[in-house]
Amino acid sequence: MQPDISAVKALAFDVFGTVVDWRGSIAREMRQLARAKGLRVNAVKFADAWRAGYRPAMDRVSRGELPWTKIDVLHRMI
Repeated sequence: MQPDISAVKALAFDVFGTVVDWRGSIAREMRQLARAKGLRVNAVKFADAWRAGYRPAMDRVSRGELPWTKIDVLHRMI
């Protein structure tokens, strides 16, 4: 039996981390920045540590410790 999908107007998918290579892009940018600034940084560990701050930052918003905040602002805070 085929489902009736005639009323479907859009399909949405969460592709973050699947299609978007956030870890690789952050590590690559960190390597370039560290090289330009003469810093020794493990870029992959930096990317992982930065991403680890996401949930705690979102929890602060959920608890009302921070007002609704754009993700770009939270990323800068992290």
